[in-house]
Amino acid sequence: MNLNLTIDDLDNVVDMTDSYKLEHHGMELPGTDGAVAYFEARKGAKYERTTFFGLQYLIKKYLLRPVTKADVDKAEMLAMMHEGPDCDFDRSRWDYIVEFHGGKLPVVIEAVPEGTVVPTDNVLLQIFSLDPKCHWLGNHLETIITHVWAGSTIATHSREVKEFLKKELDITCNDGANFGGLPFMLHDFGMRGVSSLESAGVGGLSHLINFQGTDTIIALKYAIVFYGATTAVGYSVKATEHSIMTQRGAEHEREVVQYLLKKYNKGILSMVADSYDYKRFVEQIIGKEFKQLVLDREGKLVVRPDSGDPLELMPWTLNSLGESFGFTVNKKGYKVLNPKVGVIWGDGIDFAMLKQIVQVCREAGWSTENLVFGMGGGLLQKVNRDVQRFAFKACAKRYNGIWNDVWKDPTDKSKISKRGIQKLVKVDGAYKTVRADDPAYASLPNEMKKVYDTGALLIDYTFDQVRENTAKSL
Repeated sequence: MNLNLTIDDLDNVVDMTDSYKLEHHGMELPGTDGAVAYFEARKGAKYERTTFFGLQYLIKKYLLRPVTKADVDKAEMLAMMHEGPDCDFDRSRWDYIVEFHGGKLPVVIEAVPEGTVVPTDNVLLQIFSLDPKCHWLGNHLETIITHVWAGSTIATHSREVKEFLKKELDITCNDGANFGGLPFMLHDFGMRGVSSLESAGVGGLSHLINFQGTDTIIALKYAIVFYGATTAVGYSVKATEHSIMTQRGAEHEREVVQYLLKKYNKGILSMVADSYDYKRFVEQIIGKEFKQLVLDREGKLVVRPDSGDPLELMPWTLNSLGESFGFTVNKKGYKVLNPKVGVIWGDGIDFAMLKQIVQVCREAGWSTENLVFGMGGGLLQKVNRDVQRFAFKACAKRYNGIWNDVWKDPTDKSKISKRGIQKLVKVDGAYKTVRADDPAYASLPNEMKKVYDTGALLIDYTFDQVRENTAKSL
């Protein structure tokens, strides 16, 4: 059996599922003619609220292209190769979709608006498979749709960092959480450290719901392609790396610094400072030898340590820069650096270390407004589906035209699933998941909106709308 596949075949929804799901249609009891499943962040998640994001990307990339006979042919051959002669692929169900529905997937998806922040243990998405001949399809698509966990987890994680920084700014900064630099206090350094360019695009864009600083360019492209952005939704600055700072060797480091300060004499310039001797660089080269060049620039020089103990180096750096360039004391009693200089920490950082850095700097008398962080793997890569305990579960099945509840009640009671068709409502401003047939909530609108129906995207959120939805939820 010779199966000739191309790059285009990698997005074949017919076989884009878990292997065991290829035959689940045959395990359904005869008479099953409809199904509903839902997606949630279960109790016990790391964060109490989840920012929902990434479904529109998945729909546009994987669910809008009609299935063709060639897709079915290739998926059938692959299944036979994969599972052997006993494989019960039953291509007739896919041929029906191709012939009767024009290849469009006959399911309905409803979900909370992208960017919405919802407490855990609430339904975020629901999928209906109502064509009697395609009752199995929602379960088949679970594998694709569950990938919304990635964007939602990173958006949630990024938002939690922002909420922490806002609280710290309220303590130490005159402007509090309204500090103008807040959108740039957490910069995405993660593109090279993720598992794929797709991960960088989705994860990088998820971060940009909350912040505006990034070096993950592909995230900007995802914003344009999948969320209708017309301008850049994230920004970067001029910055060096070690290949620049070390280009003439240690004996010519000063020459490189002088060249850069003179050539880039406007705007923000971030300069990695520990190629050879970090403290000498900060105290002598920047703080004394080229101090006037720094002061003469129309902008800020940001020093970047790239190794060592941040709990020692960050307060030290603030103290050294304050001694060389001066500082003021704000109304809350915390020191603020001369606006000509700043510091960013971006080496191996995660949320826990970020919190510790902020704390030691505050204890040393420095306002949080002095700090900028770059986060790579800790932002985009060191996450998984279990962080927010995401689960996709069947909740109702129609059998001979009658709906029946479907649920599980396992040994681990935190995994009890919801039963019956679900509805997300707001009661006194708070989200609450209820049964769709509960008369007590019949007058309340469903906060989940229908976004997909048989091959058609019904709501096309812009990235500005996503950001607005998040802002409204906080």
